[in-house]
Amino acid sequence: MISHKKKLSLRAACAAMCLAAAGAAHAQTYKLNLPMDDDPDTVLQTIAVLAKETRITLLLKNTSDDDVGVCVHPAGAADAFTLRALDTGDVLQQTAFSGVSDCSVRRDTVRPGKQKTLRLTFPRLPKGATRLQLGENDCQPNADSDVQNWCFRDIELTAP
Repeated sequence: MISHKKKLSLRAACAAMCLAAAGAAHAQTYKLNLPMDDDPDTVLQTIAVLAKETRITLLLKNTSDDDVGVCVHPAGAADAFTLRALDTGDVLQQTAFSGVSDCSVRRDTVRPGKQKTLRLTFPRLPKGATRLQLGENDCQPNADSDVQNWCFRDIELTAP
């Protein structure tokens, strides 16, 4: 016979496993390793669609002989990243980033042969979104700057 205390403990464990399974059912990670069209050193590694947010990982490599400066504009800035669901028309605004400095503070330097990992956070992708565009300033060019925006125009999410 199981004691009342053990029954409560078993119920708590079952509830925790059910919640964990439900949370895992909502998560989907796409491993893309997709280089940017005009800069193969910028690679879209993964897109993780979680219950409440979407997380994107970019690898910023430097295979040149010169130092490369990188930074990211904060959420709300005109040049911040957006994630456009091409099949639904939804445009998601970047909510957070890590791994690279804020452009309003300073630029990071990536030395030849080195790399940095940039992590971007957005609201959760809408249901049915399988074709995406990810880019700074909604993939529009900067008219008053020679700095090129990062842009991935044709991202296809297929079942992993």
